[in-house]
Amino acid sequence: MRKMLPGVGVFGTTAAIKCLVPILKTCGFKVVAAWGRTEEEAKQLAVELDIDFHTTKIDEVLLHKDVDVVAISCSPHLQAPIAAKALGIGKHVLCGSPAGPHERDALRMVHASRYYPRLMSLMCHGLRFLPALNRMRTLIADGYIGRVDVCEVKVHFGATFSDRFDWMCDEMMGGGALNVYGSNIIDVLTFLTGQKATRVHGMLKTYTKQTGNIKGIREITSDDFCSFQLELSKGTCATVTLNGLVPGQFMQEILLVGDRGRLVVRGADLYGQKRERVKEDLLHFDPVNFKDVESFGISDAVRREIPTPYMKGLIRMMEAVRDAFDRVEERQGWVAEPVASAATFEDSFYVQTVVDAIRQSSKRKEWVGVVLKDEEPEPNPFLSAAMRRSTFSLQ
Repeated sequence: MRKMLPGVGVFGTTAAIKCLVPILKTCGFKVVAAWGRTEEEAKQLAVELDIDFHTTKIDEVLLHKDVDVVAISCSPHLQAPIAAKALGIGKHVLCGSPAGPHERDALRMVHASRYYPRLMSLMCHGLRFLPALNRMRTLIADGYIGRVDVCEVKVHFGATFSDRFDWMCDEMMGGGALNVYGSNIIDVLTFLTGQKATRVHGMLKTYTKQTGNIKGIREITSDDFCSFQLELSKGTCATVTLNGLVPGQFMQEILLVGDRGRLVVRGADLYGQKRERVKEDLLHFDPVNFKDVESFGISDAVRREIPTPYMKGLIRMMEAVRDAFDRVEERQGWVAEPVASAATFEDSFYVQTVVDAIRQSSKRKEWVGVVLKDEEPEPNPFLSAAMRRSTFSLQ
């Protein structure tokens, strides 16, 4: 008899949660509790996704007797405190991206995951599980394109603002193309190449500052266009363009060029071309099968909000999470092998450090080095410096 999978509590009312809950249910998890910022939002989510218990109090989900796993996708500034607290009371954590508005938020999550290493603590970077990108990674390791010299990424999408001002509109709260899409791209480039950024150069722009519903004293500060360059640790360079001003269908292209050829993932399909070939070859075809997606119970409205490659990757990731729990008889027990390729909190800290460096580069208009700091910054550096210089002692 198949063991009962752990119960899940979800935090947030975003499209990612509305996508994740049906997938988890289809995979055999029971989603037992939901948290929303307001009573209205929490109730609406619970009714829409058929969840028995809803609340606006974080502790009521974390302490729910049937919740063993928490899935978080809410305002980024809340994600780190929820994740750290959940790990502290023995809950497994699946966290949506971005991890937080700044690297210090991701670092809090890293410290909590290190303190409780037996608990699952993963980022929902679904692109790592997209079959086309996994095939690309294997081909790169096998030398299909030789030495990886250049990475080019283009992401085109339309406006992502809701009818009211929320965290997506505010740069300081973690909104913007760089945080939402850039964090996934930075992670997947390291996943594919095995290299990390050493220095970055970026430019962020906010062209849409007000909309028909967001106006008056409110102004959008999050970037809707972003272009950045990365120098990676083994000499590879990457150029990424995130354009949120393009009407029409979502488009994503990830191109890697080496001294023997090239590989490119367009959407969810993989193409390759050797130097000696005249035209490219289709190496992996992953058609959009709406019936397959519908079998997971994901609504049409959510499918319009979440790009197909990200949705396909998230489905594969949750299937891997199910397998990780399913291989152990104990209800909360799990094995690492099925989710070995998933992004950890350590990975999210690196990504957030790169994102912060790109923001600094845009403001300073110069190249900025990527330095991973393992300690949180002093809350009051001026006071701290004064204390270090003081000569008094306590007797």
